[in-house]
Amino acid sequence: MHEKQKHIYVGVDLHKHQHVAVIINCWQEKLDEIKVENKPSAFSTFLLDIDKNG
Repeated sequence: MHEKQKHIYVGVDLHKHQHVAVIINCWQEKLDEIKVENKPSAFSTFLLDIDKNG
């Protein structure tokens, strides 16, 4: 397996009321889109949801 195939890329758009993360692979295929409320208590769940794709 080529080294780049082992990686995912996460882009996060920050907004006033929610944040949105889009996860892609090395071929720029969208793997997931995760939305979370913009509040500190939601951040750990946000990270766990992103980690599930890795």
